[in-house]
Amino acid sequence: MSQSPWYLHQNDKELAEKFRYIQHQEDQRLRDGTLDTEHSKWSLGVSVLPQNDYRNRYVNIMPYEKNRVKLNVVRGNDYINASYVKTEVPDQSLNSGKYIATQGPTGNTWAHFWQMCYYECPHKDIVIVMVTPLEEHGRPKCFPYWPRGTSSGDRIKVAPKVQSIKGTRDVSEFPCDICVEFKGSTKVNDCYTLTTLTLKPLFIDGPVKTVHHFYFDLWRDMSKPDQVIPIMQLCRHSHSLNHNGNPIIVHCSAGVGRSGTFIALDHLINDTADFNVAILPDNTTINPLKHYNHDLIEQIVLQLRSQRLKMVQMIDQYLFIYHAAKYVHAKLDYQSTE
Repeated sequence: MSQSPWYLHQNDKELAEKFRYIQHQEDQRLRDGTLDTEHSKWSLGVSVLPQNDYRNRYVNIMPYEKNRVKLNVVRGNDYINASYVKTEVPDQSLNSGKYIATQGPTGNTWAHFWQMCYYECPHKDIVIVMVTPLEEHGRPKCFPYWPRGTSSGDRIKVAPKVQSIKGTRDVSEFPCDICVEFKGSTKVNDCYTLTTLTLKPLFIDGPVKTVHHFYFDLWRDMSKPDQVIPIMQLCRHSHSLNHNGNPIIVHCSAGVGRSGTFIALDHLINDTADFNVAILPDNTTINPLKHYNHDLIEQIVLQLRSQRLKMVQMIDQYLFIYHAAKYVHAKLDYQSTE
């Protein structure tokens, strides 16, 4: 039986104090970025310009200028509300985690989103993880941006070469049109829907890429998942289909709370030493590092918050990561004693 890491034995009061510290750090960064918008590394840059209002779903969720994704435009506006996110914890990360955290596409930005997916993922297999329903309580949370094959007219979408937002002078011109085509869909364990799509450039030579789109709609806004097992299965499954050279693209509605929680869990259980599964002849076990004195989960969330606002937004989401990590260790301990 393996000994679970010390940081999984903290009580909720101790974890709440750590979450307050994480929030305090972000408040200081925001203050710095607001007081010196031109020189601060925490500046929100072009995201707060009036011309980009139509490209932001929410008025208070913006990417830092230093690591925002820039659309591959040949002319015009390169802004999209999306951030490059890297997770790499010294002494713990077996592989660095590469992600793009982004808001749920809107009616104005869904075609920008597909252009981003094609050009930011150089390899064939692209993974998109969507952890929000399309609407909650009658309020839209994400535009239905992907073809779902529900009818003959819902099998293809085209992200145009030239995109403009109606009623504005906001234009983005890309190298080509991108055709998004539905190939198939399946419900996995009544938990999430996996849809296979292809991305194909039109009228120019370029590789056709396969998108593995995971739609997990059982997670309400501003909350933690109701159950641990489905989100763990989603982490394992989506991670297994992504090409290591591509970022995993993750979005909820704002692209921070649920997206940050998913990214933290994904890196924790797939790419860290404390959760590295050792398959032995007679059992399967985890052997966490014996002399690692930091709180690994806190370290991951601190990294996420330094790259995008409000990642792991709510205290319940922060606590859920610890509870899910405990479950992973308990499950493997049980399996190793069978």
